[in-house]
Amino acid sequence: MADSLSGHLTGAAGNRIAWEQFAGGNRLAVLFSHGGGQSGRAWRRAASLLDALGHPCLIYDQRGHGQSEWIERGDYALDDFRDDLLCVIEHWATPCVLVGSSLGGLVSMMAAATQQRHVRGLVMIDTAPQLNLVELERIVEFLSGAGEEGFESVAAAASHMRQYFPERPISNEAVEPGLMQLPNGRWQWRWDVRVILGERNSIAIAHEERLHECARQVGVPFLLLRAEHSTLVTDSAIERLERCVPQLEVGVLEKAAHIVGSADASQIVSALRPFIDRCASVASSGAGAPIHDLNA
Repeated sequence: MADSLSGHLTGAAGNRIAWEQFAGGNRLAVLFSHGGGQSGRAWRRAASLLDALGHPCLIYDQRGHGQSEWIERGDYALDDFRDDLLCVIEHWATPCVLVGSSLGGLVSMMAAATQQRHVRGLVMIDTAPQLNLVELERIVEFLSGAGEEGFESVAAAASHMRQYFPERPISNEAVEPGLMQLPNGRWQWRWDVRVILGERNSIAIAHEERLHECARQVGVPFLLLRAEHSTLVTDSAIERLERCVPQLEVGVLEKAAHIVGSADASQIVSALRPFIDRCASVASSGAGAPIHDLNA
């Protein structure tokens, strides 16, 4: 794994956000946002691969996840995550392509819709403004499994994951970093379950119309990568998004499930590289959506 720097910055609510940076070289940078129930660790291998190719990369833990602060009031609406991402973008102050999976993809799209001056492109992975409600409910059921009471062991948590992702080899060792042990000895996910179950949660289905309006505001190059073994993003959802985003490109991650991680890194990077190069070309030519002068 490539060398990296890590630290914390202040989010939109004064909350602490953990980040990790891979220095890369002088090629266009990439800022990764993870999905709900994950952490920046999900992107470490992809960031390392791009770093080796000369692309600076930044990964971070969204509020309520990983090493970032949980929000006492339970503020986990999509707007809250978007505002944190805008803080991250401003803190890094580096022209970049936003790459996000699931929750991170929608949050990245919302940030790109603000036409933030550092954003040069957008990649959403297996998510869209319109989601398959049946599959969304299945994912929520998985993520909320054990809720606040936790699992009796790491092995029990791994078994829970295997029920939902039978196509993937899931070891106890791979699951443990995503857990934390409670004082009573049980194990809980290392993220705040209120992200999906709280009064101000991030579930996107109720925000479909507003998210399509956000999509219309995205002027930078836009790539949607579907996961082959996921039914969350349907053909009709893509058709509707294409009507909102004339520049939309669509690709498929073969053999991938909805929750992407290290196992998918090489394939994701292969899909990202030509897109990032096109984003860099658009930025240097001055074509496309407004590319803001960083000195303005």
